[in-house]
Amino acid sequence: MISFFRKIRQKLLKANSITRYLAYALGEILLVVIGILIALQVNNWNESRKEDAAQIKLLTNFMVDLTADSVLLKDYESDLSTVTKTHKELYLARKGVISAPEIENPQLIRGSIRYHSITLSNHPNIGTQVMDDEIRNEILDYYQFLARVENSYLQYDNVVKETVRPYLAKNLTLNPDFLFDNEKEDQSPLDLDQFFKVIIQDDFGQVLFEANLKAEEMMEFFEELESRNNALRSLIKTKVR
Repeated sequence: MISFFRKIRQKLLKANSITRYLAYALGEILLVVIGILIALQVNNWNESRKEDAAQIKLLTNFMVDLTADSVLLKDYESDLSTVTKTHKELYLARKGVISAPEIENPQLIRGSIRYHSITLSNHPNIGTQVMDDEIRNEILDYYQFLARVENSYLQYDNVVKETVRPYLAKNLTLNPDFLFDNEKEDQSPLDLDQFFKVIIQDDFGQVLFEANLKAEEMMEFFEELESRNNALRSLIKTKVR
């Protein structure tokens, strides 16, 4: 092809046709420019395809973890619901509405949960990686709410570990045989006789109040987080096909 154009140029020069030579030269330059533009366009198209593929992969992985978190949230809510049910029964026992032995799981007064966001752990910087403006803004908003959930969880967990458990230990309600005597399968981590005496005390009412307050707050956060999780996944599904 280059040899072909060279022959044309030489022929025009020998013919002393400057006008035709200049027109030809401009045409050749134009062809070169067009070729460069086409090459750039093809390159940009390839790069765009690579970016689109990378975004799809990023959001697909993100969706997998969002889905995993949604499953865990149901477990967290179920566990916390059992805890708040125990709080309610303890309150009713204090009021004499039910007898202390009717409390189904009294040991849950000292139990916490292990909250963890897989999405946040695996994608801490996704807010700066997503190119779609709408998805990026929704993710940033979701992560801001996750921070509030984490703060609420830390408060709840702190009440259990720093208030409830020390109080129960101080009032001798824990049962050491639960850890060391494996012969009795129905052993309780609480010394129930002592525990049932303690729960009617005024200071236990204060402990119960604080524990239930934080547990109920945590439950509200989990329910809201589940709703936001579903909404975010629905949005991503409409964008990634």
